[in-house]
Amino acid sequence: MNTTGPRKARRLAAAVAITAAALMPTTQTAHADDEPAGVLLACAGTVAASYAPGLTFAPKATSVTSRAVAGCPLSTDSRFASASFGGDSAGTLSCLLGPASGTLTFHWGGDKGEGKASPRHGDHGDHGDHGGTTSTASIRSLAAVRPNGNIVTVSTGTITDGAFKGAAVVTEVTLLASQQAACLTPQGLTSASGPTTVTITRA
Repeated sequence: MNTTGPRKARRLAAAVAITAAALMPTTQTAHADDEPAGVLLACAGTVAASYAPGLTFAPKATSVTSRAVAGCPLSTDSRFASASFGGDSAGTLSCLLGPASGTLTFHWGGDKGEGKASPRHGDHGDHGDHGGTTSTASIRSLAAVRPNGNIVTVSTGTITDGAFKGAAVVTEVTLLASQQAACLTPQGLTSASGPTTVTITRA
């Protein structure tokens, strides 16, 4: 009996099945918004803040409004290459220390620099969502004096809505020692600007 024909047919069928399987789209096992654990984003830029009433060396109830721009050289996604962000917080503050709590809203831009604009004192409006990519974070801040005389405010919190929802966020804002002379005036320090950093991580 000649079995060559059936063997060839079986081999041809197997080859067709393998080829078809290779051409079929693979099933995605992860959502597009899933991110790996670790540092997702690290940004650095400049922040402008206003204080009402002005800060002095005596702690008192104070409202803080901030506006910042930053570049994000460490990013897991090119859509998050830059940012503008700002928000409002309140607490019992002085020029030296004091806790505050509030919210920050981030407007993310891509690698062409969308989202970047110079921060201006008194400019705290919504400048658009830069393509619809935003994040909202609930934060708590604490200021501390560093040995060089600069005052660094560290804010920690969680992103509650938008991109990176559920991730941890840490921002640092530095008030330079050279700006603190206003703390001795009757009106106090009503506005300041300085360097800022943002780090977003997921456990």
